[in-house]
Amino acid sequence: MASELRFHVHVADPTLEHGTPPVPHGYPAVASPITSTLITGERDAVLVDTPWTHEHVHVIGDWIASFERNLTSIYITHGHGDHWFGAPALLERFPTAKVYATPGTAAYMKMQHENRGAQWEARFPDQVSEGEIEPRIIPQQGIELEGNALKAVELGHTDTDDTSGLWVPAIRLFVAGDSVYNHCHQYLNESGNGGLESWYRALDKIEALDPKYAVAGHKDKTQPDDGGAVQRTRTYLNTFQRLHEEGGRTPEEFFDEMMRLFPGYANPKALWRSVVAVVGPPAAA
Repeated sequence: MASELRFHVHVADPTLEHGTPPVPHGYPAVASPITSTLITGERDAVLVDTPWTHEHVHVIGDWIASFERNLTSIYITHGHGDHWFGAPALLERFPTAKVYATPGTAAYMKMQHENRGAQWEARFPDQVSEGEIEPRIIPQQGIELEGNALKAVELGHTDTDDTSGLWVPAIRLFVAGDSVYNHCHQYLNESGNGGLESWYRALDKIEALDPKYAVAGHKDKTQPDDGGAVQRTRTYLNTFQRLHEEGGRTPEEFFDEMMRLFPGYANPKALWRSVVAVVGPPAAA
């Protein structure tokens, strides 16, 4: 008989960037808050995504240990380093755990590791957790947790290429990685060449599962992990796309309008980077 499963979400607070161009109105330049999800049975547990700084890895290690379960597996939803750089250090603390990913994510992880100096360590000096891993490819039947199947769902391009989520049908939980955001400004720097259309198709695939719970890769820690986060992600993308198609706004005006329409969302810096990438840079002073 399969064990009853539960899930628990840890949100690592935003991390300060260095050397980043200023954000309008003095908003801080930070990396978005990162979620990690622990799915527990009676004896064992599976972690989805890890934080990525030395400090956050230490904190989440203590958090995992507090559940007094055997960590059997770590699943990585996509290749962005902020979702897996902490895995090698966690394996030192939980050495029997196995790391899994899809083939596309595994290839992207290798690329991120090779470019971590320019893409991560330059902006976050002395903060990025070290180490390289070669994940196992998740089997078609998924990861087994006390008689329950945790299955990878390949989503294609969302906020980057070759993303996925982990579907836990026993509790109707979808751990979404960066295919879903929850009251946090979204990363659209890689949305050119049909990226938004692909992201919409990914959201269609998630909604077809009819999840009761959806854990976003980036979220405001005060928000619930409800299935409505999928539609809120779609609304944000639709709004950004509509404003871009309307035209007639400077980057600063575009930023201000999104801030007005999505008040209280975490990390305005992520929005500003998206605006600069998609709309264009601000005019020189």
